[in-house]
Amino acid sequence: MNGRKSIWRDAARTPRIASVDARAFFPLIFALFHMRVWTFGLAFVVVVMFRLMETRGYTLPVFLRAVRHWLRGRSVPSRGWWVHRRFFD
Repeated sequence: MNGRKSIWRDAARTPRIASVDARAFFPLIFALFHMRVWTFGLAFVVVVMFRLMETRGYTLPVFLRAVRHWLRGRSVPSRGWWVHRRFFD
């Protein structure tokens, strides 16, 4: 490698802006297209909410998986509802 730093070492890390996941700032981009006070306020609240989620150990993908698990419930069938045979008398 001739003493050069590898540029691929940090490729898998999530980008951060001021120690907050960069995906949390997408509402601010939408607020720039619809410039109203309430959209900037809502975008700021969303960024703060994502920051609070990260302090509790949830990133955005982990939080979405937890919501999906909560909606799905405790039991996960191994086969879809369209595959099961139904017996009727």
